[in-house]
Amino acid sequence: MSALSLTEYQPRLQPWPKDLNGLLPLNEAFVSVQGEGRFAGHPALFLRFNYCNLGCSWCDTRFTWDIDKFENGDLLSPQQITKLAVDFIKTQSKNASDMHVVLTGGEPMLHQDRLPELISNLRQAGFNFFEIETNGIILPNVPMLKSVDWWNCSPKLSNNDMPVKQNISVETLRILADTGKADFKFVVSSVQDIDEIIALYLPHIPRHLVMLMPEGFTRAKQIRQIPWVRAAAIRHGFRFSPRLHILKWGNERKR
Repeated sequence: MSALSLTEYQPRLQPWPKDLNGLLPLNEAFVSVQGEGRFAGHPALFLRFNYCNLGCSWCDTRFTWDIDKFENGDLLSPQQITKLAVDFIKTQSKNASDMHVVLTGGEPMLHQDRLPELISNLRQAGFNFFEIETNGIILPNVPMLKSVDWWNCSPKLSNNDMPVKQNISVETLRILADTGKADFKFVVSSVQDIDEIIALYLPHIPRHLVMLMPEGFTRAKQIRQIPWVRAAAIRHGFRFSPRLHILKWGNERKR
C-alpha cells in the first residue's frame, strides 16, 4: 500500500452513461507495439475507451476517467470506429492482418455490450487478433468470451489505495483463467505486493499465468525496479514482463 491511506484516497470517477445508444466513447487510437505481457513487441493498433470502475491512485490514464482530467473523446458507432481504424492503418502503410488490435482504457469491459459488434466489423475489415486489457472485475458475457482472442487481465493490489473488496472478483478471475487464453499481470512495487498476490490471487488463478511488472512511469524507475521484480518472478515460479513502452518513451501519450 502506498503512503496514501485508504481513508485519504477517494477516486473522482467520471460517471459513465448507462445508455450510449450503441455508440462507444473512443478516447484515442494509435499504432505502436504491445508493451507488456505475452505479446510484448507485437505491432498493434490501440483503441482506448473512456470510463473506469476503479480509479487507481497511480493510474497513468486518468484522462479517461478522472473528473478533473477527463477528455470527452468521440462517441462513435462500431462502423465508424472500423472505418477510422482501416483509414488509420492505410496512412501508416500497415496491413490489418499483421496488427493486433488492443482494446484498452480506462476499463473497456464497461462497454462489453457493444464491443463484440466492433470486433466483428474489424474482423471483416481484415484485422484478425484481438486483445483486451481489463482489471478483471466485470464478468464477461458470452459474446465477449467468443470474440476476444486474448485477455490481458491486470488485477489490482492494495498499492492502488483501494479496498481489497473493490479490487477482486473471484468469479471473473476463474472464468478468464478457464478460457485458456488469459494472462494475469500485476504491477508490483514492493515485496508486500508479492505476498498479496500469493495470499489473495493464487487460490483462484494458476501460478504459471501470473506475470510481474515493475511499477513506475519513467525509464529510470523501471530500470531500478527490474532486477528485484525479475528475481521475485523466478523465485516464486511466476513470469516477468517488461514494460517496453515506458522503457522507450516514459509516460508519453500514444506510445
